[in-house]
Amino acid sequence: MSKTSKMARIVVLLATTGLVISSAAAQPAPKMTDWKSSGGDAGFNRFSPLDQINATNVSQLKPVWVYDTGQFTRNWENTPLLINGILYVEMAPTADLAAIDPVTGKQLWRRKAPEGKGGDYRGMTYWPGDGKMKERLVAVYGGSMVGIDPATGKNSTDWPQDGYPVTLPSVSGVVSGDDVNAGPAPGGNSRSGGGAGQARPGSGGAPDNGVASKSPPVIYKNLAIFAGASGFLPPPGRPADPHAYDLRTGKLVWTARLVPPDGKEWKDPDSVLGSGSWGFLTLDEKTGTVYVPTDSGSPDLVGIWRPGKNAWADSTVALDAMTGKMKWAFQNNYHDIFDMDTMAAPVRVDVKKDGKIVPMVVQTTKQGQVWILNADTGKPVYGWSEKKVPKSTVPGEQSWPTQPFPDNLSLAEMNIDRNHLSTLSAKSNAECKKLWDDNKIHYEGPYTPPAPEGWTAQIPGAAGGIDWGGVSVNPQMGYAFANINNMPTMVQLTHGPDDARGAVKGNNGWRFTSGYKRISDLNGRPCYSGRMGELVAINLATGKPAWRVPLGDLSDEYGAGAKGHGAPNIGPSLATGGGLVFIGATSDNRFRAFDAKNGKELVTLKMASSSTAAPLTYIGKDGRQYVVVAAGGPGHAKYRSKNDQNVYHETLVAFALPRPGEKLPDVVTPFPKRPGHPGDDLGPAQDSGE
Repeated sequence: MSKTSKMARIVVLLATTGLVISSAAAQPAPKMTDWKSSGGDAGFNRFSPLDQINATNVSQLKPVWVYDTGQFTRNWENTPLLINGILYVEMAPTADLAAIDPVTGKQLWRRKAPEGKGGDYRGMTYWPGDGKMKERLVAVYGGSMVGIDPATGKNSTDWPQDGYPVTLPSVSGVVSGDDVNAGPAPGGNSRSGGGAGQARPGSGGAPDNGVASKSPPVIYKNLAIFAGASGFLPPPGRPADPHAYDLRTGKLVWTARLVPPDGKEWKDPDSVLGSGSWGFLTLDEKTGTVYVPTDSGSPDLVGIWRPGKNAWADSTVALDAMTGKMKWAFQNNYHDIFDMDTMAAPVRVDVKKDGKIVPMVVQTTKQGQVWILNADTGKPVYGWSEKKVPKSTVPGEQSWPTQPFPDNLSLAEMNIDRNHLSTLSAKSNAECKKLWDDNKIHYEGPYTPPAPEGWTAQIPGAAGGIDWGGVSVNPQMGYAFANINNMPTMVQLTHGPDDARGAVKGNNGWRFTSGYKRISDLNGRPCYSGRMGELVAINLATGKPAWRVPLGDLSDEYGAGAKGHGAPNIGPSLATGGGLVFIGATSDNRFRAFDAKNGKELVTLKMASSSTAAPLTYIGKDGRQYVVVAAGGPGHAKYRSKNDQNVYHETLVAFALPRPGEKLPDVVTPFPKRPGHPGDDLGPAQDSGE
């Protein structure tokens, strides 16, 4: 008998006895894959083509290792990086960095942040160097950009040990940003205005007193590009215009002014600081375009001082990455008095539509809308309309009479009334009605402006119908995946002296009283009768939802009556070539995988806490595909209540298809939550509006 015939008989025998040898065993192990930015690639698709884990086997997924940071928090928005076979993660709230073996979870090195520079940052970025200067991790602490050797965790020797300053000089006076109740700040330098989209030259290194970026910079060639979040306030305050620094010298190369100078959009454009961003900037490397999701006008909820549409607040802005010159901009919210800043990363993707490849930018908003823009022009690819909205009754407030709505893609709920509150349980419904009546809450439909008296409902609430996580995109399918929140909040205005703490000159003494309060039951769950959380797939070739399903489950808390309602969720998802969508954002402490084709929930795994970070996936040096997520609490998805003042054990959890006989870790029991202590990162008692 020939060798071929013998081998055929052996394969048949093994198959009939159930001992199947995978064909992959005879193939070279797959190469390791990198994840060099929080979004996976510069365009922020949050997509991996890996398909070893797929719809046919994901039900077998299990945790295979866990890394305990030893820290407690409620909000950890960090997606680790995988660079040349090593995982790198930044922790909250201390901003410690660690290098981890991606196959075993073993710590390779760990370093502390500079003294007094901790905080809830969204991670770091990576620069491969320029041939003369070596590769480095780029971390931002406060207003300083620090270079770190990936191999050792020590500071790069060819940069200043305390880093390069990367914030613009502040204007003398009061700290602004969205923190309108901040106290006085040291004086800084004045700055001149400029035309919209014009790059303004600057001298190297600004002092460390401007608005720092919460998200890491985007890197294009030798430039690190930043934007802070100043809320478009007038002076005195801190500017946050997008700006770029030379990674080789630390010198400021350009600053982009995004406030039109004609006086039509802003009463006094030269006095406006603004044009910053809370969110991730994204990049189209082929065209050298950086996309900026911009902040809302400030102070939140009152805009008497700034009549007009206020372009380019609440917008997606495309800039030339080398010069800072504006290519185009699209505004999704006019004269914002709702705190609906655009903060999710604009996602750059090419989609086949009507037989042609169309370059697109997918922008989600806190209004719960999805705008699909032509990447070359900034024009919406699909239909949209202007609709009338309620008029403000605050004296002097010139609210805009209409707002833009995309056809088919307003995905979050935009209506609420007393007769349609929580149905999680009879007790929850009664608590919600009492809250509504006690506070005399009112609402007149989408974009109801804050009233001069009483409490005004907001839905979507300040955390957003679609929060900073935005979408993941499977470019092979042409689908984008968005997780939706329906968490109403309520706001209240007050009137007082024009020079009172928190007041802004020109707002005639009007300001918000105490920020934002959740409209929630006593357990901190939303007083909303429909689905609180959803996962929605958008067909980018048609501009319509392909499917939508509940996301999350609060049956543990409320029993069977909560089935199908979903759960509040904040945090990005991950799409893969295996036809899956992974997400850990729900506030029920679960990690899930969905079938990208139809939304079927394929696996649900319990963790010690929820995750507000996007998962990443990679092939390890052992040839196995891993999915890793940073689990550190529900963030804004679970409002702190009298029943929950806890902080959560911060762990990095790796999932994979287990091997026969492999000992699997318990990722829940050893990592209990604990009551919050003074100094813990409990997060805000009310929504920050971020």
